[in-house]
Formats: sequence, C-alpha cells, structure tokens
Amino acid sequence: MSSEKSTSIEKLTKYYSLQVVSQERLYNFLPKINILASDKVCCDFIHSLIDQICGKIISFDRFINDENQRIIYQLIRVYTLFINKVVGKDLKKEFICEDLKTSNVDNIYITAISDCIISRFQDIKKELTEKLSTISSSSLSDFDWKMNAILSSDRINIVQENVLLLNLTIETNINDKKEQVLIELSKKELDHILETFDQINDVIQSLKV
Repeated sequence: MSSEKSTSIEKLTKYYSLQVVSQERLYNFLPKINILASDKVCCDFIHSLIDQICGKIISFDRFINDENQRIIYQLIRVYTLFINKVVGKDLKKEFICEDLKTSNVDNIYITAISDCIISRFQDIKKELTEKLSTISSSSLSDFDWKMNAILSSDRINIVQENVLLLNLTIETNINDKKEQVLIELSKKELDHILETFDQINDVIQSLKV
C-alpha cells in the first residue's frame, strides 16, 4: 500500500482501528500500560501477547503482582483487541501510533508498542486469516420474539416475572437447511447474553482482515 493510499484511510470513529463507537471505551484503558516498569518490559509484554495470539501457551506471571493483577488481566484483553484491530485493518505504523496517541498512551510506550506490532505484523495477519477461515458457515437468517408474563397466581393478576421467548432461524450452507431454535430467557439471562454478544462482536471485529 502506498503512502498516498494510506493517508486516505477513513475514520469511522476517533480511532483508525475501530469501526464501532461503542468500543472506544475499551481503548480508554490503553494508557494503563504505563504500569509496566519500562519500555523494555512493555516490549516483552506485547511480544508475549503476540505469541499468545499466534497460538502459543504463554504465562504472564512475571508481569503480575498482588497490586496489579486486575490491571494486567485487563491490559491483556484490551491490547489483544488493539493488536487484532490494527493488523486486521492492515494499518501502517503511523496510524498505529496515532491511535495510541489519541488514547493518551505515553510516547515512550507508543514507540515500543508500535515497533513490536510492526516487527510481527505478518505473523499476526497470517494467524487472524486462518482463524477467520474456520468460522462456521451457519448464520442467523431470521428471528422472532414475544414476551410472556408469568403470574404469581392464576386467580390474581400479578406479574411475578417477565420471560422473553426468542425464536431463531439458523441457516447453513448444507442443502440450504434451516433450523428453528427456541430460547427462553429471564431478564437476568437476557442481560447476560447481551453482554456476551457485545464481547463476541469485539472478537469478530478484531478478526476482520
């Protein structure tokens, strides 16, 4: 890709690597990388993440202590997403740096992070392409829903709980077969599945190459 073509990249959010505005909140955590002692430790951390993305079993214990455990685990999640995003969109170093700068990552860490990603760019891209090719060919072709009100008594019209009945039509490429799946969800279960869908969307967006 020429530099002229690179400079014409359209931003759908305030970040080059994000297409969905709701995901911007995840990038707010990127500056927490400064919890690592130095840019060298940062490089070690990013390379470990890339090794994990590429299928290796990696331990992050050397980065974790009693005080930073929660933050390190969040950094693993957020920087895995970030790496997948920038590689999936085939971004040049200048745009990777710009996204990190936009999220207020310190300059010394911006250089370390971008250098690590660029040095392993092709390895990451190959892994993401292979993962994308293994995604199931099944797809949701239609859905319908209705709300059922469960009463505390058949004599007293008092609603005890609302239950969502969700009917999914799943289509596969095998003989154009369609399957009906009926799911019954309480409010708590619905909230949980919506949160899960949001996480799934993060992964799908990161796998786009």
